[in-house]
Amino acid sequence: MGRRSIAHIRREEFARAAFEVLAIHGMQGTTLQRVADHTGASKASVLHYFSNKQSLIETALRQSNATLRKEAVALMNLATTPWERFYAIIEANFSPTTFQPEIAHGWIAMCAEVPHVAQFQRIQAVIYSRLHCNLLTALLATGIDRVAADSGAETISLLIDGLWLRCGLRIGGLNRQEATAQIERVVESLFGDSAERKAAKTKMAELAAALTSRTQ
Repeated sequence: MGRRSIAHIRREEFARAAFEVLAIHGMQGTTLQRVADHTGASKASVLHYFSNKQSLIETALRQSNATLRKEAVALMNLATTPWERFYAIIEANFSPTTFQPEIAHGWIAMCAEVPHVAQFQRIQAVIYSRLHCNLLTALLATGIDRVAADSGAETISLLIDGLWLRCGLRIGGLNRQEATAQIERVVESLFGDSAERKAAKTKMAELAAALTSRTQ
């Protein structure tokens, strides 16, 4: 794989900075100047890569989702059973590297703009569709019938969003142990008790922790 260009690296740097500024100041308080100051660059440098704030925030949204998707793929490549693939998705959505109050703050700020920006709507629709499809595919592979699997995937997808919202809005945040425990209670209520499922959950949690420690 070839080396990334300087332009690609700078765009990633500014997009990451935009997300961090968004988490601190919200959408209204996020300006190109503040993003520039956050990286020690000039506003002209930001404008060289992004024509306006919307373009910059759009890239930040795509980049934040790409980080989550990368972790999900890494974990799913280690999964060997349908339930392990299911929990790979869950662990990626509550990764210690992303499921943090400050990141949730930025996510909430961006979501608030989705109803008003068509491009944000398209990106978010793709994110939701991919999550639902991945959950549904994993659940169907366990032998659960399609109606129950489809309903379960939707319920869990909505719960993931709700837990991210609680993480961002709750004073002190919501830790990942609490979040995954909430998920597990719902999964058990939907699909019953299962030693195989619990073993898969334990295995993927351990693998997720190991992957996180290697990247820190």
